Amino acid sequence: MRQGESTSSGGRKPHLVRLNRNYGYVASFNIGTSYMASMFNYLNGEIIQYNRKPIEKFDILNIMQMIKEEIKKLQQVDSTQHGLLAITFSIHGIVFNNKIIDSPFLALQGIDLEEYFSKEFNVPVVLENEANLSAVFEQDFGTNQETRDLITISIHRGIGVGIIAGHNLYRGYRGMAGEIGRSLMTNDLDSGSRQLVKVESLCSEDAIIRQVMNAKNLTKLTSEDLVKPYREDDQVKQILNHAAQLIAEVSYNAIVSYGPEKIYFNSTLFEDLPVMYEMVRDRLVELGIFSPIQMIKGSRMTVLTRPI
Repeated sequence: MRQGESTSSGGRKPHLVRLNRNYGYVASFNIGTSYMASMFNYLNGEIIQYNRKPIEKFDILNIMQMIKEEIKKLQQVDSTQHGLLAITFSIHGIVFNNKIIDSPFLALQGIDLEEYFSKEFNVPVVLENEANLSAVFEQDFGTNQETRDLITISIHRGIGVGIIAGHNLYRGYRGMAGEIGRSLMTNDLDSGSRQLVKVESLCSEDAIIRQVMNAKNLTKLTSEDLVKPYREDDQVKQILNHAAQLIAEVSYNAIVSYGPEKIYFNSTLFEDLPVMYEMVRDRLVELGIFSPIQMIKGSRMTVLTRPI
């Protein structure tokens, strides 16, 4: 703190400062493929509560009601000095100036989440792209301060890249940087013809689960459910192996484009099925990527742990 008495060597004895955990808390929310994750933290980062609930009706009004219920439920038992201090949303889409520019997975019906929740709870509300949040998390907590340039490749509902360049988050024009899931790729059809499709329609977690559900005539499936069929079902293994190759290819393009010092993968699918990550990593090494490649552990919480 540059305070305190001078020492014999000419420096100053530092004053140790500790955050008052009882001052208040922040709330963070992430809307996934079929679930809503929420986490409440004291200002020192300590977790008060983490919940992951299924979304029975994927409608923005229903999801907003779920969010309000989670916050009000904690407010009823809160004993901190100032209570709720801020709310943050992890968005699977393009965010610019705290506004959602494009949300391909959730119809917002013209609703401004920042405006609504700031008025509802009278606190600041911060919106950020999910991949960007994972990149900030890795810069703050997952790597040393000497790493100036890194990327996190997030594979969830879509596929996105969070970019740290020179210690700063790079969003690009109107927040559009890193949207690699929207890159076009040629897809071979059963008829023998070919079509251009978005990468994330073939190898995002959402797309992979959908392909397995269609192949096995299932109505419900999660990434955790894929572990056993991958080991025992050749059809499922073929779908996942092909997806891993596609993920490696699009990741290679992102890596050579951004030139990171370190590369992190943020994916619940990789965490539940590590062999998927290993296939992607090994293929990238074959393609000539020499930067260190790592998988983020605890990916379900990564985008919920950024301080406001």
